[in-house]
Amino acid sequence: MKYILTLIIFTLFIGAHAQQWVDKKYNYDSTLNVVYGSAINFNGGIDTLRMDIYRPVCDDISQSAKRPLLVWIHGGAFLAGDKNDASITRLCKQFAKRGYVTVSLSYRLGFVSDDAAWSCNFPNYSCVFAADSAEWIRAWYRGVQDAKGALRYLANRNSQLNIDINNVFVAGESAGALIALGVGLMDTVVERMPQTFAISAVQNPNSNTANCAHNVGKTFTTASVPRPDLGGIDGIIEPTTLSYTIKGIGNMYGAMFSNLLKNHKAGVSKPSIYSFHQPCDMVVPIDSGKVFAGLSWCMTNGYNCFGIANTAKLYGSRTISDLNTANTYGYAIHNEFTTINFPYNFLFGAGSCADQVNNPCHGYDNSVLRETNLATYFAPLITTTSVCQSTLNVNGINSLAEEKNWAVYPNPFNDNLYIDVNHFDGGMVSITDLVGRVVKTVVLKEQKTELESLDVSKGIYYIRYSDAAGSVTTKKLIKQ
Repeated sequence: MKYILTLIIFTLFIGAHAQQWVDKKYNYDSTLNVVYGSAINFNGGIDTLRMDIYRPVCDDISQSAKRPLLVWIHGGAFLAGDKNDASITRLCKQFAKRGYVTVSLSYRLGFVSDDAAWSCNFPNYSCVFAADSAEWIRAWYRGVQDAKGALRYLANRNSQLNIDINNVFVAGESAGALIALGVGLMDTVVERMPQTFAISAVQNPNSNTANCAHNVGKTFTTASVPRPDLGGIDGIIEPTTLSYTIKGIGNMYGAMFSNLLKNHKAGVSKPSIYSFHQPCDMVVPIDSGKVFAGLSWCMTNGYNCFGIANTAKLYGSRTISDLNTANTYGYAIHNEFTTINFPYNFLFGAGSCADQVNNPCHGYDNSVLRETNLATYFAPLITTTSVCQSTLNVNGINSLAEEKNWAVYPNPFNDNLYIDVNHFDGGMVSITDLVGRVVKTVVLKEQKTELESLDVSKGIYYIRYSDAAGSVTTKKLIKQ
């Protein structure tokens, strides 16, 4: 009886702990356009790489308050897209409200386009024709190197950002999911694909690709584009001696270019994988197939276009799961697949080419449902016990701050600062830096208080107001 009672209590505790990372309870703050490194792009130029960081606003701003980290990676066929994509920024904010530190990052985009003059009555059709299939794999590999560099950048600043590097998650949509799978699964040199070593140069792209997003601003000064060795699987951005643990991968209609499940670094736990995919996907096949297989069929059967050439073979989400099962690789994989297959029909039926103009299968059927299910799947994997101590509303406004209606201005500030509290009943304010060090504490004696000559370095701080009843609210503060 005692054993059963203990088991029940333990189960309830685990459930309550997991629910912490599912419910959206917190306000969030953001730091945008943080440079985390630079790297050589497909044309030999240098790309500056940036990330946006979203953090839950908590009472317990200190080095000991650690949160799980979730990095979201945008899609766009390795040719387009941005860290500011609406879907990705929404997901970052929604998971920050659950208590995660979340990050959206940019990575190197582009590949060498084909030198043939592909034409079609469909906008930018020539942009997806690569010089050869190796260009797809090289573009993916650069993205994996960048994302790994971003994780090292974050690991090196785990104290400032309140990150628990033993609870790291990566997720992505489409091409971003291919990168996320690469980051989480490619951890030994034997998994490096031969196309990422030095290979023969290719001819400059045809002039009809000059307006493609990945070619805008690029100059091709010679008759061909060299393709040097891309370097090791980890890249060279932000070296670190710290190790981090990837607990889970969010695969939103993504795939693998090779079987990354087969080999895994000894002594390192295997990340769990959540996969969402629709069988009617025309861009990334749910089973084994080539990039754009369904779209290519639609173009040739409905738009009188050429089939998309020089694409690479993929292992889609269902094949990933089947490989794991057939070979007993031992990964925990949770699949959520819809039921409509691609009907190979241009005009008629669910999932047909015409139907997907308004109901694309390369995307979510219900984004809120899949987001919630991903949060539910990740939650039991989180082992950190450090959580926010205050509950805030999820509308971007601190509920207690709204009730007290207190303001701090100017913000950003240069020197003096003013605190103005409506319904004043006493209290105090304290200002802390990102690692929790207190730089200023003032007992408030009147509704409006001036903080003079704040001699602090430029950067981000937090100001906390504690009223006479002991309620605490926090706002971000920026010193210019």
